[in-house]
Amino acid sequence: MKVGFDYTAVLKERTGVGQYTVKLLEALLRVDRENRYIPYVLYSMTNYVLHPGLRKKVAPPPGGSLEFVSVPVPFQALRYLKVPGFRGMIKEYMLGGLDADLIHSNTFCVPKIRDKKKRVVVTVYDLSVITNPECHKKLNILHCTNGIREAVEYADSIIAISEHTKRDIIKYFNAPEELITVTHLAAGPEYREVRDRAALASVKARYNLPENYVLFVGSLEPRKNIKGLLKAYSLIPARMRKDFPLVIAGAKGWLNSDIPPALESLGIKESVRFTGYIDANDISALYSGAALFVYPSLYEGFGLPILEAMSCGAPVVTSNASSMPEVAGDAALLVDPLNAEELAFGIETVLEKESLRVEMRKKGLSRAASFSWDRCAKETIEVYRKVAASPKRS
Repeated sequence: MKVGFDYTAVLKERTGVGQYTVKLLEALLRVDRENRYIPYVLYSMTNYVLHPGLRKKVAPPPGGSLEFVSVPVPFQALRYLKVPGFRGMIKEYMLGGLDADLIHSNTFCVPKIRDKKKRVVVTVYDLSVITNPECHKKLNILHCTNGIREAVEYADSIIAISEHTKRDIIKYFNAPEELITVTHLAAGPEYREVRDRAALASVKARYNLPENYVLFVGSLEPRKNIKGLLKAYSLIPARMRKDFPLVIAGAKGWLNSDIPPALESLGIKESVRFTGYIDANDISALYSGAALFVYPSLYEGFGLPILEAMSCGAPVVTSNASSMPEVAGDAALLVDPLNAEELAFGIETVLEKESLRVEMRKKGLSRAASFSWDRCAKETIEVYRKVAASPKRS
C-alpha cells in the first residue's frame, strides 16, 4: 500500500505537531516493511506566491524524499479563500492527484476525496480551540474546528493522541467511538539524562543559565498558562527564587503580550529568564540540568514535554487537567493549574526535599520508558490495515 504522509508541519519550528510528524514517520520507515511512504508537504498558495524559496529549507525524512503538492494559481485567487467550498476544492485538487492508496493528514487539512479507492486517516491532537478558544487566534480556531468537523464527517479513521482527546471528539462532535483509535506518543531516544558535567556546563553557558533552575518548556501562548506559572513562582519564598531562578524556554507563540507587564507587576523580573527556542542538540542537557520541570498547562492533547523531562531525569510538577494525568501517571506531582497557591506549594515542596526529587526522578525515568514511538508506529499501521480492508465511508 502507498501511504501519502502529511509532512507539512516541518515548515514551522519543531513544536508538538512537528515533533509528532517527524518522529512518527521515522518510526514508520523503521518498523514497516509492508507499505511505501510518500511524505508530502502542502505548499499553500501563499507560500507558493510569497515564499518560493521556503521549500528548499525543508529537510526530508531519513533516507527519503519529499513531494511538494502545490497549486500555481494567480495571487488574485487568494481573495476567494473565504468563499464557501473554495478551500475544500483546493485541498481536493492538491491531494486528489497524489499517487497514494491512503492519505494520512495531520495538519487539520482533510481532503474530501471522491476516489472510492483512496482512504483518508486524520490525526487530531486536541480540542483546545473548542474548550479554550480564548487561547487561540480566530483564524486558527476556524481552521482547526473545520478540520476536526471534516475529519468526523469524511475521514475513514481518526487517530487521537490520548484517551482524553478521543472523549472530547465524541463529546463535542458526536463522533462514533469506533471511528477513533488512540495512539500515545513518546519522548524518543534522543531525550536522555545527561550527567557529563562539561556538557551541562556548556549548555548553561550557551543560554546564560544559572547553576540551579526551575524549568518550563513550551510555546509562549495562553494555553500554556505562563501567567499562572509566574504568579505561583512569585509566591514561593524569595530565598528560593534566588537559589532557583525560573527559566522559560520555547518558541515565540502568540497572544503573549501580557507576559512582560506580569513580570513587572509581580516583581520577579530579575528571577525569570527567557531562552527562546532551544536547539534540538541542547534540549536534553537543558532538561537534565533542571532541579524541577514545571508544566502547568490549562489543556493538552498529550503533553509531550512531560515525558521529555522525565526521560532526562527531571522531577515534574504538572496539571491535573485534560490528558496530563494520563501521561504522567504517578510519576509527577499533579496540581490545579488555576490555583496559584497550590501550584506554588507544589514547586516549593519539591525544591525543599532532595529525597523527593530523587524518588521522582526514578519514577519519571521508568514512566517515560513505558512509551515508545515504535509502538505508536505499529498501532498506526494497524489503523492503515483496518481502513484499507474496510469499505470507504460514504
